[in-house]
Parts: sequence; structure tokens; C-alpha cells
Amino acid sequence: MRLLPVAIASALALVGVAEAHAKPLRLAAISTTAGPCRPLDGAAPAGEKAYYNHLAKRLGVEVLKCPVADAAAAATGLATGTLDMAVLGPAAYERVRSTARSILTLRAADSVNRIPVVLAVRANDHRRSLAELSGTSVAYGGASPAALATPRQVFSERGAGAGFFGREVVESEPENAVAQLRARQVDAMALHAADWQRLCRAISPKKPTPCADLAVVLKARPRAAQAIVVRRDMLPEMRYRLIGIHMPLHLEAPAAFAWAASWMPHAAEFVPTEAEALTLANLDR
Repeated sequence: MRLLPVAIASALALVGVAEAHAKPLRLAAISTTAGPCRPLDGAAPAGEKAYYNHLAKRLGVEVLKCPVADAAAAATGLATGTLDMAVLGPAAYERVRSTARSILTLRAADSVNRIPVVLAVRANDHRRSLAELSGTSVAYGGASPAALATPRQVFSERGAGAGFFGREVVESEPENAVAQLRARQVDAMALHAADWQRLCRAISPKKPTPCADLAVVLKARPRAAQAIVVRRDMLPEMRYRLIGIHMPLHLEAPAAFAWAASWMPHAAEFVPTEAEALTLANLDR
């Protein structure tokens, strides 16, 4: 008999999810004439029709177009609950970051993903912020875009552009950058997260942490220029389904992808993002 309340609760939860999914998905659309949400007009471009139809078919809900004047109005719609999804940039997102979150952005065909970057110093160094490293020396773990251009972008976005470091050393391998730091040849080193994990991840609780003598000053990704943003109160299942639908969109529905990705030149694919992708927030260390 004790199982009955659990079964009832589970059934009610499933009903709630079904009801939530039955609600239309309301998409912001920048337009010269703002207006109420409505089904897509029959005269809409073929790519737009393909995108709306693809979402509706995969989600099993009606997808509505909601004309708004600009990105700021789209952000307001997310905050007030009159919209469910919009494409925003950093400025518009800042207005609603407490009530909305990023879920997807685009990767250009000629670029790498937004790989996290780790900036580290020796553990006995008192400096624990990027600003405190002004005028010091830094070693990079390679010359590839992920190893060099991406860290420089992360630093530049945080006010540490060209000339911030007094000396930059570009090593051929990440192991060399670590060695330079440990030998006190440089004050800091920058690695992309994959190299950091490979070299510094704890292999076993019984063995010393490989990089216990180093301290992470910053761990961050390049800020996204634009992202698909949804309300934070959207059900996780719906959020995950939206991510799962968009990631293979360039393969499954090329026409829909071309229209949905038109905000980035030479877009290659949608990629999932962290909630604060449109900000300069640091990642958990």
C-alpha cells in the first residue's frame, strides 16, 4: 500500500510534464512590426518554415513566431514569461541573466569550439587574479588556435590584451610550459583545458596530485558573441530536447539549419553552452 502514493505522485508528475510540453513554444523574431505570438505565416521563407516545422515535429508542440522590435524586447519577453526562446548577445542578456540562460551557440566552420582556458601560477605565488599578473611573463602550451589564440582571446576580453604581459613565451608542447613555470622561467602559464586535465588530473587518491605545486588563477571560456537563450524556469527535459534537436540540425535538416544559423557567417554547427556563455563569468575551478 505504501507504493500507491508514490505511484500517484509519479503519474501526476508525468501529467505535469505532458501538459508543459503541450504548451506552444514561443520564439522571439526581430521584426519591424512587433505583435502577438502567432503561427508562422504561409508566406514565410522556406528555410524558416523548415525550422519551425522541424521543431514542432520533434517536440510535438505548436511553435509560434513572436515578433519583437529588438534584442532588448526579446530579453524582456523572456523575463516576463511571454517568450520561451530568443537569440541574444551579451548586452541584451545582461538585462535578464537572473531569469534566463544560454543553451546553444554556433561554431564557425573556420574556428574551434569555445575551449576552456586555464591560467596558473606556482602555488607559493601570492598573485591570484589576472589583473595582478600585469607586466609579468607567461608561457603558452603551443601555437595552435586552441593553445594560443583562445587564451589570448580570453585574456583580452578581461582587459588583458596585447602588451598586458611583459613577456610571452610560446612553447612547442604544454609540458614545456609547465616546466618553464616550475623552473621560475615564467610567472604564469596558459593551457587549454584538455592539456591541463591530461597533465594535472589526479589519477588516484593514493597518489599525489600532479599539479599540487600549481594554483589556478583563472578558468574560463571565450565569451559567446550570441547564443540561443531560454527561460531558467523551462523544464530541464524541454531544455535538453532543444539542445538535442539543434546539435545535429546541420545534418538532419540543412535548410532549417541555414535559416536558424543565419546570425553567424559560415556557421558549421550548433554547440551546447554553459548557462553564462554570454558573460565573463569564470568556470568552476
